[in-house]
Amino acid sequence: MKNTIEFILIGVLALILALIFIPIIKKIAVKVNLVDKPNYRKVHATPVPLVGGISIAVTSLLVLLISGNILLISKEYLPIFSSGITLLIIGVIDDKNDLSAKYKLIIQLILAFIVAFSGTRITSLYGFLGIHEIATWMQYGLTILVITGVVNAFNLMDGVDGLVGGLSLLGFTMFLIASIFYDNYLLGKISVIFIGAIIGFLKFNLSKKKIFMGDAGSLFLGFILVTLGIQFMEKQRVSQDYGYAYGFLILLSFFSIPVLDSLRVYVGRMKRGNSPFKADKSHLHHLLLVAGLTHKKISIFVVLFCLILFFIGFGLISFFSTTLIIVAIMTLFWAIVKLLLMIANLNEWRETIKKLEQQ
Repeated sequence: MKNTIEFILIGVLALILALIFIPIIKKIAVKVNLVDKPNYRKVHATPVPLVGGISIAVTSLLVLLISGNILLISKEYLPIFSSGITLLIIGVIDDKNDLSAKYKLIIQLILAFIVAFSGTRITSLYGFLGIHEIATWMQYGLTILVITGVVNAFNLMDGVDGLVGGLSLLGFTMFLIASIFYDNYLLGKISVIFIGAIIGFLKFNLSKKKIFMGDAGSLFLGFILVTLGIQFMEKQRVSQDYGYAYGFLILLSFFSIPVLDSLRVYVGRMKRGNSPFKADKSHLHHLLLVAGLTHKKISIFVVLFCLILFFIGFGLISFFSTTLIIVAIMTLFWAIVKLLLMIANLNEWRETIKKLEQQ
C-alpha cells in the first residue's frame, strides 16, 4: 500500500507522544485527585490515576492535527469526534465526581442523535430476520439505541487491566485492515494513530506504574469505535460494494461480547430482585478471574474470543443468513458463560468443603 510508510511514521509518533504525555497527565491527575480509590469491588489496593482515556484522546487528536488532511478529516468525521470529545469530558467529570446515571444516559442519547442526524445511520438490518431496508424513523431509533447500548456495554467491560485497551487495539486494527482492503485512506490514518496511542496506554496499564482507562476512556473509545464502524459499514453499502457485509460482520463480532454480557448481567440482576444498574461481580471478566486467570490472560482470552467470533462469521457468511450467524455467535457465547458459571460453582463448593474440614 502506497501509504504504508506514512502510516508507520504517524503510528510511531502517536506511540512516542503517548509515552511522553502519560507521566505528565498522571502527575496532574494525582494532584487533582482524579484517581480510582480501592473498595470492596476493586482488585487494586492503592489509588490509581484515571488518565488512560485522556492520554489516548489528547495524543490521537494532536497527531491528527499535525499529520495533515485535517480539513478532509473534519468534513467527514467532525460530528463523530466532537461528540466523542464531549463524552470524554463527561466521563472525566464522572470519574471525579460520580455523575448520575440518568444524566449520563441523556447526554449519550443526545450525542447519538447528533451523529445519526449528521448522516451516520444504520439503514439496513442486512438480512437479519429477513429485513434489509428500514424506514428513516427506524434508522434514527436503531442507530441511537445501538450507539448508546454499545457505549455502555463497552464501558462495563472495563474491569481488569488491559481489557478495554486490548479490545480497542483489536477494533482499530480491524478497521486498519479493512481500510487497506477497501482503500479508505482516512479511516486507515485514524486507525493507526489510535493504535499507537493505545499501545502507549497499555504499556503503563500493564506495568507497575499503573494507570486506568477510566469511564472517560471507555466511553470515548466505545463511542468512536461504534460510530466509525457504522459509518464504514454504511459507506461500503452505499458504494454497492459486495463486501459490505464484512463491515457488518466486524461490528457484530467485535461488540457481541460486551453487549451480550451486559444483557446477561442486567437480566441476572433483575431476576435476583436487584436494580439492573446495581454494580456487582457477575461480568464475564469477573467469571474469568474466579476461574483463575490473571488480568493479562483475561484480556488475551476476550480478544481471542472476539477473533474467533469474527472468523466464525467470516466462514459462514457466504453460506448462511445473517440471522443464523447471529444465532451461532450467541450460542457460542452462552456456552462459554455456562462453562465459566460451572467452574465458579465448583470453586465455591471447594471453598465450602475446606471451611467445613477446618471446623
